Amino acid sequence: MLYYWYKIAGILIAKNFQSKIDIEKELSRTFRVRLFDCDGLRVMTAFKYPAYMDFIRWEMIARSNLYKEIVLKGLAPTLGSQKIIYRKPLKRWTKFTLKCTTAGWDEKWVYHIHKFEQGGEVKAIGITRALIWRKDKPQILHQILSNAGVKDLNKKPPEWVLQLFQNDHDIIAGTIDDLTS
Repeated sequence: MLYYWYKIAGILIAKNFQSKIDIEKELSRTFRVRLFDCDGLRVMTAFKYPAYMDFIRWEMIARSNLYKEIVLKGLAPTLGSQKIIYRKPLKRWTKFTLKCTTAGWDEKWVYHIHKFEQGGEVKAIGITRALIWRKDKPQILHQILSNAGVKDLNKKPPEWVLQLFQNDHDIIAGTIDDLTS
């Protein structure tokens, strides 16, 4: 967890020396699989993929007008759900590119697609949905996006993305017995 906050602090400091980005465009970053990212010290373990996805989303917020609209106003971007599909492993010490695209939004959620690529091949894909909180209340996303200068406030995510999260509420609302039967 110490590395996580070290990395987030680095992103927030580096934003002062980098150009602004448009959240409606893809953000791409190259990383290297570190020794302690790996299980059995060979391939990147499953729990590291979400951390890298967090890093690139934080960079997207920090380097865009969302920083002023979310962080400086005391709001909390919070992940609501994520789905990750692993295709092939990322091996120790190899570089990979993580590409983050804002797939769209609705009245409550913003959806992102994260592609882990290496050698021109997709190794994993992660899809997330997040919302913005203030004092335990979700905020109106369209107003935040409008204030941040987003041009297309009606950018709907692809249907396949929405279908991934379609039953999340029912699953979490179910009892343990319902989930195991």
